[in-house]
Amino acid sequence: MAKRSTIGENPLDFLVSENSLDTVVAASRATRLDERLDRLEAGIGELKAEVAGVKNLAPENNRAQAETAQLQSELAGMKGELARLTTALPQLQAELAPLKTEVAALKAEVAQLRARMTPSDIPWWMGKKK
Repeated sequence: MAKRSTIGENPLDFLVSENSLDTVVAASRATRLDERLDRLEAGIGELKAEVAGVKNLAPENNRAQAETAQLQSELAGMKGELARLTTALPQLQAELAPLKTEVAALKAEVAQLRARMTPSDIPWWMGKKK
């Protein structure tokens, strides 16, 4: 039996068939590389568009960070003011206690004056109601 040299040839590439659809067509390596390069270029184009979108968001991000820093500083100031007011509250309440007793005494005095007052004690211009 004689040996046939098949180095560099694929015997399956040369099928003889009755149907033309059964023939094997070897795709060239260059065609596959071109297809792959086209897919890579399309992907690179998508990435460039995405990077441009992210670059457009950068000013908004900076503005949001500046606003956040400003709000945090305002919050810190409010916390300090709240702490100051909280410590001053007992002192203010202590100062208000004598005033409350004075107001209560004045209300009692006005009530006594009203009770003693008769209609004849009211001046003529205050007695007429519209």
